[in-house]
Amino acid sequence: MSTIDELLDAAKVAVKASNDTELAKALGIRPAAVSNYRRGVSLPNAVVCATLAGLTGRPLARVIGIVGEERAVSSDEKAVWRRLAATAMVLAIAIGIGGTPTAAMASQNSAKTGMYIM
Repeated sequence: MSTIDELLDAAKVAVKASNDTELAKALGIRPAAVSNYRRGVSLPNAVVCATLAGLTGRPLARVIGIVGEERAVSSDEKAVWRRLAATAMVLAIAIGIGGTPTAAMASQNSAKTGMYIM
């Protein structure tokens, strides 16, 4: 299971940031916020989670699951967030390997008809 620190480190690598101040700039937040995330004083909000997901290539549900697990108080609640994150990874792998049938069909139909669905 990943942690907030691992997410931040992966994002730092993705944006080629040499420090947390540069990472904060890429995330559109103050450097103090990154420090607070690392120290467990606060946790990323949904917008920062989405940005982290985009930068790291992890599914948003996985990132939210990691943050939710950190936020959870009870072990039962942590387990729910952990399952959410694990489910997101399974779905991402399944979609990545097989693609979506709807997208494949739309692509085939657009090639046949010359019409493209947006």
